[in-house]
Amino acid sequence: MIIKNGNIHVGNGIVLDDHDILIENGIIKEIGKNIIVENKKIIDARDKEVFPGFIDPVSSFGCMDISFSIKDHNEASNPITPESKIKYSFNHREIDLEELYKVGITTIGASPGNTNIIGGQMAAYRTWGKNSSTMLIKEPVGMKGSIVNNVKDYYGKKNICPMTRMGVFSKLEEFLNNRSESNKEIVDDILEGRLPLFITANKSAEINSLIHFIKEFESIKLIIVGAYQADRCIESIKDTKISIIVGEQIYLTERRYNETDLYKIAELQKEGNLISFTLTSTYGTGGKVKYLWNAIEFYKAGVDKEEIIKMMTLNPAKMLGIDHVLGSIEEGKFADIVIYNKNPIEFYDSRVANTIVHGELVYGEEGFHC
Repeated sequence: MIIKNGNIHVGNGIVLDDHDILIENGIIKEIGKNIIVENKKIIDARDKEVFPGFIDPVSSFGCMDISFSIKDHNEASNPITPESKIKYSFNHREIDLEELYKVGITTIGASPGNTNIIGGQMAAYRTWGKNSSTMLIKEPVGMKGSIVNNVKDYYGKKNICPMTRMGVFSKLEEFLNNRSESNKEIVDDILEGRLPLFITANKSAEINSLIHFIKEFESIKLIIVGAYQADRCIESIKDTKISIIVGEQIYLTERRYNETDLYKIAELQKEGNLISFTLTSTYGTGGKVKYLWNAIEFYKAGVDKEEIIKMMTLNPAKMLGIDHVLGSIEEGKFADIVIYNKNPIEFYDSRVANTIVHGELVYGEEGFHC
């Protein structure tokens, strides 16, 4: 397959105008101008915008049914469940129904929810494939946890610790300090930075407490999810290597309720902090179209569009530890690519022309021939 004459947004801030992409065996083999190869399927991308496949780094899609009645992403039997693995809850038929690739989301970080302080192990999946095994990219990619009110509300009703924020941090500290034989290996991976710790924290008090807490564990790679009031903790975050995944901005007007300054959060990228965003809010995952609405919210806040592309591609790939194969359009990486008729960050009426997952055309509106 060859994509011809597209405006290629590499994912690292660079844009290559009127370039071709040669794809072989699911891999990007060559990028350049006027590539000539015979007997290849051709996608005409002239005057179109070509992006790396978008990545939602924290998602429950595929781990609960489309009606949200079955929620296999929350093992709410104990506030600490590090042994739980999201891969055993992932159902490729459920994520097929969501058709995330039709807005350009080609990868998700499948994740436990926000009921537990330590909810379990995350995995990276493609959003299209024959079955769960072929869709799996890497696992585990992180340990998911939460310190928001969901934890206290759920276990407090059962009269089980934690019922307060004190109890939440006490349990988290106990988990990291008192390693049992059953979880020693996974805790060591967290403490030594091999396995990132994704923790949902929304309010400034939660975020500041988490930052203060994590300073005792210098090698932990912390990624704060939700972070609706992270703009009030900018100085604390600047002093760290903490990454931020901003929660879904549309559902129940979270951004307006929290008066979130998206521009200030995005500016942390200049300090070396990785910034991304997700469809997931505190209480669940929104519809796929909202992913682009979130990107547009950053653009409306004044963030440069190529910086937003980083948030949608390379940054989440780095967070999930898959940036060696995904997150940018570079030779040798997987051919996960989305082509739009216009830049969807700038134009509400933009639409997907083609989506390619691992070198296979999985959605095509136009411009495909042999």
